[in-house]
Amino acid sequence: MRFLLLYCFCFICSYCVAQESFHLLNPKKNNFKFELSGNVVIIPVLVNGEKLSFLLDTGVKETLLFGSAADSLKLENVHKVTFSGIGIEDGIEGLLAVGNSLVVGDVIADFNHNIYVLNGEDLDISSHIGLPIHGILGSKLFESFTVKIDYLKSKITLLPKSILSASQTKNYLKIPITIEKSRPYTQVHINFDSKRSAYAKVLIDLGNSDGMLIFPFTLDNFHIRDPKIYDFIGRGFNGAIFGYRNRIASFTFGDYSIIQPIVAYPDSNAVHAARLAENRKGSIGNQVLQRFHVIFDYENQALYIKPNRKFGKPFPMNMSGIDIKHDGLTWTQKRVSAALSKRNDQDGGINVYQHEEFKYEFSLKPNYVINNVREGSPAALAGIQKEDILHKVNGRYTSDMKLQEIIGKLQELDGQEVKLLIKRNGKEINFRFLLKDPIPYIN
Repeated sequence: MRFLLLYCFCFICSYCVAQESFHLLNPKKNNFKFELSGNVVIIPVLVNGEKLSFLLDTGVKETLLFGSAADSLKLENVHKVTFSGIGIEDGIEGLLAVGNSLVVGDVIADFNHNIYVLNGEDLDISSHIGLPIHGILGSKLFESFTVKIDYLKSKITLLPKSILSASQTKNYLKIPITIEKSRPYTQVHINFDSKRSAYAKVLIDLGNSDGMLIFPFTLDNFHIRDPKIYDFIGRGFNGAIFGYRNRIASFTFGDYSIIQPIVAYPDSNAVHAARLAENRKGSIGNQVLQRFHVIFDYENQALYIKPNRKFGKPFPMNMSGIDIKHDGLTWTQKRVSAALSKRNDQDGGINVYQHEEFKYEFSLKPNYVINNVREGSPAALAGIQKEDILHKVNGRYTSDMKLQEIIGKLQELDGQEVKLLIKRNGKEINFRFLLKDPIPYIN
């Protein structure tokens, strides 16, 4: 699965608001756990005492709360505002709530935090990640601390905004970045193939689950090399975003060469070029960043990276051609044997068992639906259709699986057989097909 949040907001409002700032709740505790799902970072957040889950995103300046989550919250000092940005043709109305309590990971807090509330149903983030996502925390965290991300341990450590010591950056490579409108940018050298290359300014984007994203219209006389596929890339406020995907030879990130990453090229009608940062050509996403230990140092305009054990591994591709989304929960019942009772016959020494009993266990189980089928893909050729309900993968009930487990089964070896049980119009249908990498790099 790939997921792209294509926005970058600006806000139009007439209210003066105070500057927010996070602080540690306990000087002795400066780290917390996160969950990496769908190649994006999900963090625990308390908003006015309510437990929520937010996506951590360097591509967003302000703190965003989706309207569905706001329904159950009491927000302070609410005013109407208008949002505009990438992926939004016309301004959309939302709310600004001033002076709220925000606690992140039970480690840091801001009790005078401004929150922008918008309708998140159009983005539909949660169904594509498989976890409830109630909002987005942007650059306010990175402006308050130096942020260290350990993708292997799923841990974020917050350090004071000061010059990092030699021991803190031992074996790390320092990469210069620029902070523009609270977002981090760096320069990379892209090798599309043996004949074409370019230097590019890119956003370091935690909200992008791809390895790299390129806006093709920002490069002169640029053509996307074959083999390529036209694919679902992500969502914006105008709905689903489509575009091409392929693999390129490499790009240089600091001194490290990223070999044959998967690159997404969103359609030009999904992006307003005038709202991009000056000279920006694209983004580096989490599929690349998670191959490193990473330290964001906004204060000193630096990024530190150190390869972890994921570095050098191939970039996985969903080779089935189906995009799957989480489609809510269903109560299910399971009939299980109860413990058998017995009594001893005192005269004959015979164990006598009473009749067998059963009980029912009830639980909430996830539903998964085929959201899109790529034309010409193995799944499409096998006959799988959009809106089919996914019931089993390789003999295992999907109700017992997380979305990322299902995706993992579709990212295995080229030529691997996959067996799916689909429900369509109340009928169960079995499908089987061979996975095929649609975009192998061909020099």
